[in-house]
Amino acid sequence: MELFCNPRARRPPAVAPDTAWAAPEAVRAVRQFHRTLPAYRPTPLVSLGSLARALGLDGIFLKDESGRFGLKAFKGLGASYAVCAALAGRLALPPPLDFTRFQKPDVRRAIADITLVTASDGNHGTAVAWMAAQLGCRSRIFLPAGTAACRLAAIRSTGGETLVVDGNYDDAVQQAAREARSPGRILVQDTTWEGYETIPKNVMQGYLTLFDEAFAQLGAALVTHVFVPCGVGSLAASLQAFLVEKFREQRPILVVVESAAADCYYRSMAAGARTIIPVRGPMKTRMAGLACGQPSPAAWDILRHFTDGFIRAGDDIALEGMQRLARPHPPDPGVESGECGAVALGCLCRLMDPANAADRHRLGLEPASRILLFSTEGATDPESYRQAVQRRPVGPSAES
Repeated sequence: MELFCNPRARRPPAVAPDTAWAAPEAVRAVRQFHRTLPAYRPTPLVSLGSLARALGLDGIFLKDESGRFGLKAFKGLGASYAVCAALAGRLALPPPLDFTRFQKPDVRRAIADITLVTASDGNHGTAVAWMAAQLGCRSRIFLPAGTAACRLAAIRSTGGETLVVDGNYDDAVQQAAREARSPGRILVQDTTWEGYETIPKNVMQGYLTLFDEAFAQLGAALVTHVFVPCGVGSLAASLQAFLVEKFREQRPILVVVESAAADCYYRSMAAGARTIIPVRGPMKTRMAGLACGQPSPAAWDILRHFTDGFIRAGDDIALEGMQRLARPHPPDPGVESGECGAVALGCLCRLMDPANAADRHRLGLEPASRILLFSTEGATDPESYRQAVQRRPVGPSAES
């Protein structure tokens, strides 16, 4: 595990990135849309008080996304909002955005021949395919070589068509973009590039509901630090924009966590944050959802200016987080969390180890600290999850 602390995070940027799309009125509108989805329910916020005491912290709160829409991951929030916003634009439906409009026979006939296209490591593709099924249209999901069979099956179970490319996630994105040029296609990608910004920005807006739920559930228990996993960066940047708009200069410290095999943000920040340094070639990691070598430019602009810390973490740290959540300190409840969902907790545990006092000090972690974590996925690969939580405990503080 390696930490980079961003020296510019608390300085007013010369040219501030746009975060107005995460302002409170936008958050309310997005959450109101999600409330029109029949399957929408807020996911639980779990208090891990016993673990917090064991680590020497005042509190740990974990947002458990394993039950979101029955998809075992948070991605349905972004996919549902972005897809419906794109369709509303195509059909000239007036605001506010409301899912019930898409259930009307004339609207369903109008979208029946549309195909939603995306690239994914699994969870985002499942969410897009699920949304297509809710709307009565089709979906084609491009995935990198080596994608686990269970993740392909999850997409197919919702009616999505899967296409595995000979390459990594970024190669799948390029192929999906080419496919989406055909008539009747809509590309629903969660990363931006020049000329393709609106739909990814709407994906990021869709995630605002997750943070609004979490802070409403926290109530008066304000947190000092927030940890979040980071792939292309859309979730992390959405969270950072939310924190900037909600708390301004009083916002909690945000730490984003990447896989060490796909550490494009970490290496770009460590090199001076002037330009993106991508990761090329195969990215071998258990954290499939974080195996993204090219940051989203829209996310990069927000994170490099405002985010306090960037961590690159090995697979063993994700395993430690999974085990901690599966075998909790009583009376803390157990939480089913996959590698991407658990890696942030694994990092927190390592930071609180006496050997990492310097990094802990740099982040201001102390006995009065209260931490918010996002477990972004459940056991999306059930067999891998079973093996991970049953193996010998991982980490220098595994027995604490």
